[in-house]
Amino acid sequence: MKLTFLLLLLGAAAPTAWGWSNHTVGSYLALQDVAALRDAPLVEVEPLEQFLAQQYAGVSELLEEQERFARQHFPEYPPRPDNLKLPPVPGDNLRQAFLSALRVNPQIHLAMVIQPMPGQTPVAGEQLKAEQVMVEQTRSPWNQQRFIRLATGEKVSPVAVLASAADEPDYGHDINLFSDNPGDVAALYGFGPQPFGDPRFQYSSQAPFHMGFFHESPVVYAAAGFLQRNWPDWRAYQYLSLSRLAFATGHAYWGYRFLGWGLHYVQDLTQPYHAKPLPGVELDSMLLMEAKALAGYDSDKHEAIERVATRHTEVEKYQFAWLQRLLRAGQAHPMLSAYVDTREDATYPPYSVDYLREVVSAQSVAQAAEFDAAIGQWLSTTPAPLSFSAGNQLQPEAFDHPALNQQLFQLLEHFGAHSRIYVGAGLAPAQSDTAAP
Repeated sequence: MKLTFLLLLLGAAAPTAWGWSNHTVGSYLALQDVAALRDAPLVEVEPLEQFLAQQYAGVSELLEEQERFARQHFPEYPPRPDNLKLPPVPGDNLRQAFLSALRVNPQIHLAMVIQPMPGQTPVAGEQLKAEQVMVEQTRSPWNQQRFIRLATGEKVSPVAVLASAADEPDYGHDINLFSDNPGDVAALYGFGPQPFGDPRFQYSSQAPFHMGFFHESPVVYAAAGFLQRNWPDWRAYQYLSLSRLAFATGHAYWGYRFLGWGLHYVQDLTQPYHAKPLPGVELDSMLLMEAKALAGYDSDKHEAIERVATRHTEVEKYQFAWLQRLLRAGQAHPMLSAYVDTREDATYPPYSVDYLREVVSAQSVAQAAEFDAAIGQWLSTTPAPLSFSAGNQLQPEAFDHPALNQQLFQLLEHFGAHSRIYVGAGLAPAQSDTAAP
């Protein structure tokens, strides 16, 4: 059973691991009324190397605190190899050493850019191509985005830095980090073989960092223990502590940028397909499916794989195409209101290191089956898949699907609330125990 179950879940993770498409747009919307951001002074852009050179001792100490805490706290955490520790004396390549100590893809560009909000007045400045910003541009959502280069010393708004950074972990931060992936660091980072994701697609290797299957049945974990090898909560923890350090030492640009990086993982888990491997499939159905596959009748298994992958990608296209249309029109709409709805914010507990696992993921899992069913109803009536690259102008879709739309609005309310709670934790004065936010 374990082998066939493994094959099922390998295919179930969508190859590109979308989590609400472009995170920058959603972050602008969710954070637009946060006074601590809106009223904050402009920040001065600085290269990563400048921050690291000036705060090397503090960064080194923090990363060691993080490592000690992670080994004790995060289930299935693979300890960082000791040779990746920052050396006592900084070397010639601060960026390489820092990214290796974080166990992030060292090939990322870390371009100093902002993405302007679609539909707003164009921002002046040199525009970079997507391939100058991300490791490999294989996905079309960014073809329509503008990346405006920032110069060292330039002053820029905090919300622009934070919202733009929230999209960055999808630019290659977490690809090819496993021992069976291609690349120079795969055998060095200590993550072991890739636990799930479709190996035919490079970006699928980021899935275990952008998905969190924390609420499966013990029976499922017994048959597929690899599902517990995912670490979005660890990434959010890493970057929140770094953000607080940057703020506390006068490096506000990197405070907001690190905070945006961590925000990405919180937002990913508000998407039910990032929190539940097979939404809509109950345990008894899953076991029956596996029994049939073992007997040589695997059509149900392949149908489940195709269903989950299709519904995940198509609903993201639907939501993003609709969002783009609304932003271009500049009109009020319930979808836009959902991002900024603060009525439920106070009902959630304060942010903690377990917030992604206990609150965000649990909430997404609770809604996963109903969301999946609504997508199925929509797809049974839609004439053809949507397309990002068509610019939405050629699509006949009227976005008139009440059951699906109600689900989307509720999930986007969660997206906004959890975004504000995480950002609020980063902007609050650093706690005395920086290892356990």
